[in-house]
Formats: sequence, C-alpha cells, structure tokens
Amino acid sequence: MQSGRPLGADLAFFAAYLIVTMLIGWFSKRRNVSVGEYLNATHVMPLWAVVTAYIATNCGALEIVGLSAMAAQYGAQALHFYWVGAIPAMIFLALWMMPIYRRNNITSVPGYLLLRYGPRMRLINACITAIMLLLLAGISQYAVAQVLAATMSLPFEYGIALCSVALTIYVLLGGIRATIYNEIFQLAVIVAGLLPLAILSARRFGTLPAWALGNRVHLWRGLPLVAPHAPMDVLGVVVGLGLVLSFGYWCTDFVLMQRAFTARTELEARQVPLWAGFGKHIFSMIVIVPGLVAYGLVPNLNRYDRALPSLMTLLYGRWLTDLGITALAASLMSGLASNVSAFAALWTEDIYHHVLRPGKSDRHYLTMGRVAVIFAVIVSLFASYLNFLFANLMEHVQLIFSVFAAPFWAVFLLGIFSRRTSERGAMIGFFAGSILSSLHSIAVMRGWLHYGSTMSANFYASIYAFTIAMVVGWLSSPSVTPDAAQQHATLRWQREDLIPGNRMLCVLAVILFASTILMNILWW
Repeated sequence: MQSGRPLGADLAFFAAYLIVTMLIGWFSKRRNVSVGEYLNATHVMPLWAVVTAYIATNCGALEIVGLSAMAAQYGAQALHFYWVGAIPAMIFLALWMMPIYRRNNITSVPGYLLLRYGPRMRLINACITAIMLLLLAGISQYAVAQVLAATMSLPFEYGIALCSVALTIYVLLGGIRATIYNEIFQLAVIVAGLLPLAILSARRFGTLPAWALGNRVHLWRGLPLVAPHAPMDVLGVVVGLGLVLSFGYWCTDFVLMQRAFTARTELEARQVPLWAGFGKHIFSMIVIVPGLVAYGLVPNLNRYDRALPSLMTLLYGRWLTDLGITALAASLMSGLASNVSAFAALWTEDIYHHVLRPGKSDRHYLTMGRVAVIFAVIVSLFASYLNFLFANLMEHVQLIFSVFAAPFWAVFLLGIFSRRTSERGAMIGFFAGSILSSLHSIAVMRGWLHYGSTMSANFYASIYAFTIAMVVGWLSSPSVTPDAAQQHATLRWQREDLIPGNRMLCVLAVILFASTILMNILWW
C-alpha cells in the first residue's frame, strides 16, 4: 500500500467503478427478454457501441497487463503483437471473412462449422472453445489480483472476490447488453487512467541512458531470420504469430465475433474490425511505452506482470494512482466479463440446447444461461492459479492458442478455400495438430526441446500444429461429388469476394495498412 495510506482511500475510485458497473447492469435489464437477446443481442447494436466494445474486449487483461509485461521482458518487439499479430488479420476479417459469415446468417463461429462440416465438428469446437474461455477468464482473475497486490497490497483472494461479485451481478442482470455497455464505460476508464502514464513514460523514455535499454527499442533490427534459440526470430513472428495465431484469433475468436455479430447491417459489421484497428494503434503506444520504461525504472522487477502497476507507484501522484488502479481493474474486468458472457452463450446455445437438452422452453435456457455465468466465474477463480507457472500472461495465452486455436484455424481455412474437406477430415486434422502442439509443449517444459524463450516455443508450436492440421485434414478427406461441393458454395470464399464492393471499406483498409507499415518503419 502506498505511502501508508489507508486501504479505504486506495479503494475509493475502485469502489465507485464497481458500483457504476452494477448500475449499468441494472439499467440494461430487460423485462421478458429472450434467451437470444440475453446471450447474443445479434444485429441490434449501433456501430459506435459495437466498435467500442470490440476494442474494449481485446484491450482487457491480456493486452494491458500482458503486453506491458511483454514490453518489459522483450522490449519493443512486443509491438509485433499489434502490427504483425493484429492489423493484417483485422483487415482480412473485414474484407474477406465477414461476408461469408453474414451472407449465411451465421451468428457464432460454431454455427459456421455446423453448416460447413456437421454437428460433430460444431460440438468439438464448442467444447474446446468453452475450455479456452474458462482458462482466459482465469488469466483475467489472476491479473486483477496481481494489480491490486502490487498497488494496494490487497490479498490475492480479496481482489478477485471483489471483482467476481460485481461482474456476476451485472452480467446476471443485463446479459450481453450489460456486458457491452460496461465495456464502453470500461474503455473510457482505461484511457483516462493509462493515457497520463503513457505521456509521463514517453518523457522519461528520452531521458533513460542508452545502456538501460540497448537494442530493446528496435522492432526488427537485430532480429534473426531463423533462430529458435533466440528470444524471437523473423520466422516465428511472421508465420507463427502473424499468419497462424493472429488470423486464427481475429477471424474465429468466439468473443470478438460475438461482438461483431451485434452490428445491425453487413456493412457496419465489416467496418467494426477496421475502425478497431485504428484503436489498436493508439493502444500500442499506451501499453508498450510504459512497459519499456518500467524495465529501466522499476527496481527488482522480478515478475513482469507487475511492470505497469509498479510503474504507476513511481510516476503517479495520489489521485492519479487511484485512477490508474481503477483503469487497470477496468481492463481486467472487461476481459473477464467478455469471456464469462461468451462461455454462457456457447454452453447454453451450442452444447446444452443443441446436444444435451433440446426442445426446452426459452425460459429454461435463459435460466441455464444465468447458471452458466455463475459457473464460469467460480471455475475461473481456480484457473487463475495456473498463471503462477508463467513469467508473463502472454506466454500462457499464446500456449493456449497454439494448442487449440492454431489447428482450428487450419480447419477453417480448409473449409473456406477447399471443396474437398469433409467433417471426418476436419476432425482428424484438428486432433492431429492439437496433439502435436501439446506434445511439443510438454517436451519444452520437460527440457527435451530448447528455445530462446517460451514465447518463441509457442510460435513454433503454432506453426507445427497449423501445418499438420492442414495436411492431415486434406489427406483424410475423400474426394467429393459436384453436388456435394455445390451444397457448401456459399460457405466458401468466392471469386467476387476478392474485390470488396464498398469504396469506404477499401479506403479504410488501405489507410490502416499503410499506417501499420509506417509504424514498422519508425520503430525499425
């Protein structure tokens, strides 16, 4: 706790924030709400709300705490997670993936797999994604406790208990609407609390001696082409992060797609990732620069996940520190709420409704959705303790995605670009890639394989998983008849999709891509 201040003073902003989130949940409550409106709110939200919620969903614990820790540990190379690991995939989603989703009236990622492959592939994806959501919610819980422990000496259990209670109340009250409107509020709090830190850090950045940072300020300079034993290399960043993990996350992540599907029209849905891409540019500076400065300023930084909150205690005054703590808590709550609400929707609609208990009343499924919220919060509390095994949150996140998301992305690509791939081939391909990635990760943990960093190991694991899933999925699928190929025509990429018909989309995409290239040059 700072300067011997009483805990109540430290919690003033934080307590007010928690009260506002619960009030938003109350005012978002709808009488006689259907289960679809409660869990998904498909095609009913205005564009500005969807874009803001889309950014806030991504800029949660994984971004604010995880990437600032990455910057403290690896330097400016953490920017790769924005300019290689985000923007290109967001443009691809807007121009070429979203039309496939929208023209088939698909409201969830498992829904695409149901239409393209069949019910078994949908169930596999739903179950694996549900596990991922619980693990990611656990990461958010852990990050909340680390922030409150580093800034206010609040015990681990108390921190996650406070946030869990507030989250459970407002999600139970308002469902996905309350989650989205709270994400908008949380994003405003995040910017208000972290922007001053970024400005102060930028000023300190220029005064740090050259020896304090060294080559850590360069994005590409000194990065080896192919060197698994280095902390990062070009192959791992471009292929593992850029083409596999990034595209697999941005184009198929259940939480992000759930937000995008709430847009009212196809044009608005396609604009969401493009406008959000400009928001990613802003957050790259808000998150990475403080992480770089924390490496040079914070003494005895033994856990990189505490880089940002520890820097606040050095650069912020009394009230700014309280606001900054609240901003960090808001980012963590945003990620936690997104994963909890997404788990409730996935479990209720894609597993419970369609597989376990079909044909029940709407009220029955609505009750199950609320039970799923409580279950997700409780399980995430226990999952949070897994994060003590990793040096920073992003290493844990990328491990999860390399094992599960990378082979699923291969299955998606086979479904979009290949007429041949069958349900049997997709299932065999996914399990082959996931098992290989799991065995690779075990070998790394046991010391049988050696990499320059856990992050580099995750990048290479994703490459192996993706490649094996593609090859095995293709070879395991029998040749198809013309009638069977025509049946899935609208679910595959079509030639007319190559050139988007809307001029504004093209202009936004070109500006976003050009600005990304410019940022890479400036930080070369």
